[in-house]
Order: sequence, then structure tokens, then C-alpha cells
Amino acid sequence: MSDAMIAQFSQNEITGRDRELAEELIANAPKDSSIAQLLQRILASTDRGIDITVLAADGEVTPNQAASLLNMSRPHLLSFMDTGELPFHRVGETQKHRKIKMSDLRVFMAARDAGKQITADALHASSSNSEIVEPLSPEEIGELESL
Repeated sequence: MSDAMIAQFSQNEITGRDRELAEELIANAPKDSSIAQLLQRILASTDRGIDITVLAADGEVTPNQAASLLNMSRPHLLSFMDTGELPFHRVGETQKHRKIKMSDLRVFMAARDAGKQITADALHASSSNSEIVEPLSPEEIGELESL
């Protein structure tokens, strides 16, 4: 586990006793308790079969870990790193290994999400207009290219 990964577990790792303790803490905590809200989200996610990974905001991950978090292949992720779209720095005695700051990964993820939304909006607009499909405006093209 890297310094960025604080905890990682799957739904079947939460025992009945763990759930009871978490629910007791949630019930006894003030309504605005951040810890109680986090525990509620963890329990809700594991109820839906979602595995949980808690990451430190200022930590670093390897390309393998980042690719896993982004649900993409390592070679695909490396292509973003090689083109400068995802910042990284080299570590180790020979400077052979790469690390990615979580803050940079979050910015990259937000940009990818924005690009997906622009693409989805454009596709939706073109599919709902059965008449003439207008090409993207220069502003829209520029926005996509900046991602």
C-alpha cells in the first residue's frame, strides 16, 4: 500500500460486529459529524457491493495504482503521462520509477469528467435534433482540445 492509500477493503471484510460498531457511532454522533457521515457513506457503498479505498489528499501513487483508480490500463495512463497531460515525477536511485501526486490525479480526473460531459452533451444534442446536426463551435472545440 502506498503512502496515498490509507485504507482499502471490500464489502466482505466488514463483519457484523464492525457494522454494529459503526452504526452505534453514527447514532451517537452529532448530526454534523464528519466521521459519522464518512461511516454512513462507507456502509452504504459496501451495501451496494462497492469496494472502498481511502486516499490521502497529499499522498502519491504509482502508475499502476493510478490506472486502477481511473479504471484504465497502465499503458493508456502512461500515454497521458508521456504527453504531459498528467504530471508526475521520477523517484528512486536511478530515477526510473514514476510517482503521481494525488492532487494532480484529482485535477486530471476532473478534466476527464468534464470532457466526458461535453462529449455526452454534444451527442445528446445531436441525437435529439433529428433535423440538421450543427458542427461544434470553435469555443466547444477549444474546450475539448484543452482537456
